[in-house]
Amino acid sequence: MAKAQYLADLRVGDYVDTIVLVKSKRLIPYRTRPGCYLVLTLKDRSGTVEGRVWDDAERIDREIGDCKVVRVRGLVELFQQIPQVRVVSVEPVAEGEYDWADLLPRTEKEVEALWARVQSAVDSVVNPHLQALLRAFFDDPVFAEAFQNAPASLYLHHSWVGGLLEHTCTVLDLAEALCRHYPEIDRDLLITGVLLHDVGKVREYTWQPDIDRTDEGRLLGHLVLGDEMVAERLKGIPNFPAELAMRVRHMLISHHGTGEWGSPRPPMTLEAAALHFLEFADAQLRKFATLLKDRREPERAWTGYDRVLGRRLFAGYGTAETASSAPIPMESQQEDAPIALAEPTDAPLPVPEPVALDADELVAEVPEMPSDLLQEKADIVAEPEEPTRRRRLRRAEATDEEGKLPL
Repeated sequence: MAKAQYLADLRVGDYVDTIVLVKSKRLIPYRTRPGCYLVLTLKDRSGTVEGRVWDDAERIDREIGDCKVVRVRGLVELFQQIPQVRVVSVEPVAEGEYDWADLLPRTEKEVEALWARVQSAVDSVVNPHLQALLRAFFDDPVFAEAFQNAPASLYLHHSWVGGLLEHTCTVLDLAEALCRHYPEIDRDLLITGVLLHDVGKVREYTWQPDIDRTDEGRLLGHLVLGDEMVAERLKGIPNFPAELAMRVRHMLISHHGTGEWGSPRPPMTLEAAALHFLEFADAQLRKFATLLKDRREPERAWTGYDRVLGRRLFAGYGTAETASSAPIPMESQQEDAPIALAEPTDAPLPVPEPVALDADELVAEVPEMPSDLLQEKADIVAEPEEPTRRRRLRRAEATDEEGKLPL
């Protein structure tokens, strides 16, 4: 049974009583009084929101410990245009009292249909050696279950449960179209590369209790892990051609395209180049589509600035009806700006003394500001754009450990 309340549906003034994941928590000392308050990043499949525990923060922090799934009660408040939950109580929830499908984002496509597409692609490979290699993976029930649930990334693209399966099926469809236009491509080899290029992600990521990297995922990455997995299974296939094995492994380690994006070798075969361009296209287009779909202010023509893409995206102009019915976003629009935090205080607010004004004092002539000063003022208050990039070319810097994939 699905839970009744999701974070993305919350409005200012709503009472909160729901089961969520605690993505992070930290105690912060008060600036104006002894003690600490607790900041919680709460998450379910619909999104994230921050919560504040103002009273008994140290005790609640100890009680929930490292528990990831909790029941939160509180009230949605608005501070500096940023909704947050004033948390009244937090209780650990035992396994079996919740459904993982309510807490983690999942593919919106039918998993059974996607898996049938993968099986059909495996069956279509005519080369017996490549067929045997694919069967060594996709006939393994343990691998099959992991492949159907793994995400494709943490945040770049398809960053949800089932994202790897969805990404693979899209690239399969693109590969079929490409092969019709380029008969020089070895279709069996390209389809094999598409199916295997991200198999290392079943070991790079974990998706319970939350989507994150494993230790070997952080230290080695899915390119190294995938090549290791393929090499292990190749050993169990008798008389597998050495050159064909080398071509398959080259496709895996080169599919990111360049060393700046994580590949130790650039694509140096026709099939490796095709795989790189196809999977890169799907990753980037899905990133664009997700950013446009999930933008925090649907009534605005532009998305917020995305640091991965290095730009804003144009979404188009909405209608007045759309703008009036849009929910208040649950996250800050300016991710880079420091967030001022409200702290409760027991001090009474000062009451100003009434001031008696004569009616004549309310009328005054305001001199007109010179036009050059008006322009100077406009330049000062204009909204700043993203930081200007230096003209000198620099090597692309990695974002986190996943790599930045600019267009």
